[in-house]
Amino acid sequence: MKRNIDWEDLRLFLAVAKAGGLAGAADKTGVSAATLGRRVSSLERSLNARLVEREARGYQLTSAGQKLLMQLEDMDQAAQSIAAWRDTGQARRRIRISAGDWTMRLLMDNLDGFWTPGSGWVPELLADPRNRDVARRQIDIGIRNKRPKQEWLAGRKVGTVRFAAYQSDKITEDQKIGWVSPVEKEALFPTAVWMMENHAADVTITVNRASLALSLVRQGHARMLLPMFVGEAYPDLVRVSEPVEELETERWLVMHQDERHEPLIRQAVSALAKLLKRDPLLRPEF
Repeated sequence: MKRNIDWEDLRLFLAVAKAGGLAGAADKTGVSAATLGRRVSSLERSLNARLVEREARGYQLTSAGQKLLMQLEDMDQAAQSIAAWRDTGQARRRIRISAGDWTMRLLMDNLDGFWTPGSGWVPELLADPRNRDVARRQIDIGIRNKRPKQEWLAGRKVGTVRFAAYQSDKITEDQKIGWVSPVEKEALFPTAVWMMENHAADVTITVNRASLALSLVRQGHARMLLPMFVGEAYPDLVRVSEPVEELETERWLVMHQDERHEPLIRQAVSALAKLLKRDPLLRPEF
């Protein structure tokens, strides 16, 4: 049985949309910000659609939220219109998944390992080295390198990531090459710190995104640290070090405690966990 759309949820969503956030809507409706947040989330679940982007400075409407707002200009007619829109089955839930560059590339290379067009949800993939805020619902699932500590977050361990040094198989034993190392924001990453502590004098090329340096390594310009799910995928690369133990990290799927039992979130988490526990490799480009 389909869940009925609550008219009060629609009215309160309209107030939040016009106010641009919970505080302004709370002043106008007399309903607490916490209750307004729950009612908007309830409406999103009812419609299987993300209506707002929750940001520190307020709410921004998604395309679905903007469409809903237009329909709510005449609220007496909107209830039937929205119900019909929902019943068409076109409002599939978008599940936002964030990860660092390498892991996001891994997901995209192995998309059919965790999602098909027939799934009840649609993936929205965000390659971003920052930890987007799960608590504020900026994302639904984050792939992280450690267990979440906040009590409002839930986590599921799905493996480990190891790092080692790689270079092109074109490099001969008597040929000396330098290293490529990240700079700017990525210079603070553990891999970059290890590089500077152990091979600073040998760095010949720097880049601001480590994922952009792979082609340099394959061309034989330098060697670099790579996640082993990257380095082992390329037959034209050879590993020139043992796995660096101090850089080994866990791999976790992180979600909001309140959302982890939602059927579509649970379905997506299970599919991602099944893929990542197999420790897949990238699909190399030639």
